[in-house]
Amino acid sequence: MPKMKPIYVLHFLAVLVIVNAATPNDSTEKSKFVATNEWQEIAEGQGIPQGLHVRINLSTGKKEAKLLVDESATETRTTDGTQESTESSLSLVPGQEVEDHGSRQPPAGSLGGMKLEAIKEALRDIPGNDYKPEDATVSGRYKSYSEIKQELKDANVELQTDSEIMGALLGRFPKSLSNDQELDGLFEDLRYLAHQIDNALEFIDRGGVEQIIWPSLNRTGEQQQRIRVQALTLLGTLAQNNPKAKVSLFERDASAKLLGALGRATASEEISAAVYAFGSLVRKFPFAQKQLLTPHGYSLLYGIWTKPVVELKVKVKALQLVADVVEDYLSVTTERGSSSEPVDAVTVEQYRSTRLTEGLEKTEFCKHAGQFFQAHRAALVADEHLADETVRALRSCRTPLCQPLWSKCALFRHTLLVLRNNLDNRISDDPDLVEYRTEIQLNIDDFLRELYGNGKPKDEL
Repeated sequence: MPKMKPIYVLHFLAVLVIVNAATPNDSTEKSKFVATNEWQEIAEGQGIPQGLHVRINLSTGKKEAKLLVDESATETRTTDGTQESTESSLSLVPGQEVEDHGSRQPPAGSLGGMKLEAIKEALRDIPGNDYKPEDATVSGRYKSYSEIKQELKDANVELQTDSEIMGALLGRFPKSLSNDQELDGLFEDLRYLAHQIDNALEFIDRGGVEQIIWPSLNRTGEQQQRIRVQALTLLGTLAQNNPKAKVSLFERDASAKLLGALGRATASEEISAAVYAFGSLVRKFPFAQKQLLTPHGYSLLYGIWTKPVVELKVKVKALQLVADVVEDYLSVTTERGSSSEPVDAVTVEQYRSTRLTEGLEKTEFCKHAGQFFQAHRAALVADEHLADETVRALRSCRTPLCQPLWSKCALFRHTLLVLRNNLDNRISDDPDLVEYRTEIQLNIDDFLRELYGNGKPKDEL
């Protein structure tokens, strides 16, 4: 008869249940059970011969039996056309016991004819042969790096540390110079590694600066611009938020190399990479500021604002660099930083020794920044995001440096009013940008009040 496939059945492979026949003197025995290769229901009290495969059908709750099949068989087809496993399995119902006719109950501590301890031992071997009980020490539970590496090597899988990878990359560099794609991949891998402080220091200690960065920066010609950009970006990555790396780089003449690279750069992408490296070195590092923020260094930065080939976003990035340094300097040396964590006297003296404000005044930073702002008024009107970043950077430099000059400059005020009124006219054009544009507008209003006093700003034109 067709059988319904039982659900939630626990199979124990290779467990044979051999059932004893009913005792001869069983007075309640009904007609003799005739076994076939198909499952058949066993009537209540019906005797069955020895050597049958017995189960409980969870769909009906009835016991069924059939002839044992050849152990080499793996599956048969039921009367309804479905396939089922015949690997001598025992189907058990959780919480119930199988009571076979004439079969004895399994001894305590066993399941399906197997001792529980033997099952536990078999399960422990599933993850591996190094199973340790829960109360083992951590060192005993986990394999060492050398063991894992050896196992992976045996499986033809090579495991390398960051140090080993870096060494391989340094060795590959000379061979990659003729292949742009391979060279890009090499620099990308090095930048990824250099984001970690220890890796950056190891790269420097291994001579990576002398082997890769400086030679790349010395390459000339437009065709070599690609590698110069990669080298400048890697230099910035090494120095970013890594004081020890900054010291090591300056010991290797970083100031002269970087100023030379910035001075020679003509393309926007290369200048952008140089500004990134410049900023990574000087931010929050007074020693670097003394080395790079010289009259020559300031001249190079200000010169970016007048180069037609340079994108506006790169010019704004140069302005933000100076603004960040000014903000950092004032936060340490003036009351502006009173709300932050206390700064020790040595740090204060290091910042003051840079004479930052004096250097900016002597190189006429406020004049150059104001001229840049006014000259790019139309471009800033068209890009409200860059306009916002520019105004914020200028506000950071307002006091005590530039307020005397900007507050008397009608063209500077006019530029601010043009930006503000343009936002006023467009503020409702896009509902998703109303809040953002309002924030920019309020920032410009605050800047106008700081420079020119109270009162609602109006365009005098």
